[in-house]
Order: sequence, then structure tokens, then C-alpha cells
Amino acid sequence: MESRSAFRGILWTVVGLLLVAHVGGGWYYANRIIDEGFVPDPDPIVTSSGDYELFEVSYQAPLGQMDAWHLPADGTTWVIHVHGLGATPAEAEHLFAPLQEAGYPQLAIMFRNDQGQPVDPSGYYRYGVTEFEDIAGAMDFARANGADSIVFSGFSTGSSHILSFVFKNNLDDIKGMFFDSPNIDLGDTVDFRGSMEELPILPFNVPITLTWVAKFFTSLRIDVNWKSIDYVAKASNSLRIPVLVHHGIEDQSVPITQSIALAEAQPDLVRLIQVPGAGHVASYEMDPGAYVGEILHFLDQVG
Repeated sequence: MESRSAFRGILWTVVGLLLVAHVGGGWYYANRIIDEGFVPDPDPIVTSSGDYELFEVSYQAPLGQMDAWHLPADGTTWVIHVHGLGATPAEAEHLFAPLQEAGYPQLAIMFRNDQGQPVDPSGYYRYGVTEFEDIAGAMDFARANGADSIVFSGFSTGSSHILSFVFKNNLDDIKGMFFDSPNIDLGDTVDFRGSMEELPILPFNVPITLTWVAKFFTSLRIDVNWKSIDYVAKASNSLRIPVLVHHGIEDQSVPITQSIALAEAQPDLVRLIQVPGAGHVASYEMDPGAYVGEILHFLDQVG
């Protein structure tokens, strides 16, 4: 009896220690998630220049005027580029010249929380929950300036803003989307990054149970609904237009499994190109000619 009682005492002590560790560690890791994933920290905006024609313009969104770069061309199918978290419209610069030469007008947009742009009322990045309104404003600008059809181009988290808008608006003039390293399930991204990070004291990586607690605290503190920003889960019912995806197999920021799951959800609509050796948003660098060629072929098919 005494041995059983001692065993139960030890067991409850271990359970208590694990509970305290998860609460304390979860709160600490929630701070990390919020600081690194939600607090705006935009890169400085420097207007790109090169062998292409580019004009600085602005478009109207619910929070006010947003800036963008317009690259004119003769066609009526416009490409709207949406950059990733903390990046700038220059993230799409490698596509400016080839798409302009091929006759596709382009709009590389800034949006809320970018440098010099209106700040989201929450003060945080929202992964498409509110940014979709800025996508709508950019699309209105393109239509008002001669666009008959639209193809969206998304980099990393920019893909989530696009999907949020497209899933809310089944519009005939949206012909397709092409993505690079799409970050389209933030909860999964947080789990993935946690699994690669070592704990501060113990020689273990962050366990998934601790990540779950951290995401719970994040939800309570800044009102994050993780299901609402899981666009992979929504794709089977909401995705209705073709998508081309490039994703580096060595991506250590956003797991390629998200792109694989998107392709599996809609195999008739999604073409995934897995790029060996490429990291996050680095597929172009592996083979620029093949990368651009795939995008031009995709545009020719959908536009």
C-alpha cells in the first residue's frame, strides 16, 4: 500500500510539473509567436528599377489609400503581385520584365501594415482575415484601368491574403493564381517551426503539446482563430480556379506539406512543382528560366 501511495505521489508530482512547464512555456512561446508572426515589422520600401517600365500609383482600400507599383503592358489580363510577411513589392521583381515583355500589365501592391501604409485596427498582421479588403481594392484599380481578367501572384503569406479574398468572392474575371512557398495554414507553420526549435534548458525540441498551449494563449491574447486562417482545409470546397505552386523542398520557414495538401485537396486545379535544393521563396534562383517559363505557360493557359 505504501509503495502504491508513493508511486501515485510521484506520478502526480510529474503531472504537476508537466502542467506548470506547459503553462509557463506556452506563455513564453506565445510571446514569440506574437512578436515574430503578428507584430508588424515591415522592410523599408525602395522603388525598384530595371529593364522594365514602372510607375508608382495608389489604390483605394477601406483603411484609405494604399501604394502600389504599376507595370503597364498591352494586354488586358493583369497580374497582381502580393508579397509576403514583412517583405515589399520588390519580392516579385524577377517577374517584372518577363511578364511585361509578354504583354501582361502588373500591379505589385503594398497593403496594411507595410511601411507608410495604414495600420490594421488590431495592430497586427491578420493573415488574410482583414487583408482581403486590400486585395479587393487592388482588383478594383486593375478593373478601372483596363483589366478584363485577373491572375493573382502570391509570395509566402501573400498567398493567404489572396486565398482569403478568392474564397469569399467567386468572380468570373479571376482566372488563376500562382504561388511561391505559400504560407496558407499558419497553425501548421507554427507547429513546424516549433518542432525544429530546441527548448531553452532541456536538450529537446519544442513538443507539439507545448505548441498547442502556446497557440491557445495566442488566441486568447490577440483574438486569433487558427481555423479561419487554414486555407488548405477550405480548399476542397472553396477553390474553383487553377493554381500553379512552386515550393522549395528545403523550405525551413513554411513546410512544403502545405502545398502538397493543397494539391491533394484539388488535384484537377493545383499543379505543384517541388523544387529540389530551394529554400523559402527561392525556387526562382534554382533555375530562373524554368521558373519563369512555367509561369508564362500557366498565364497563357488561363489568361
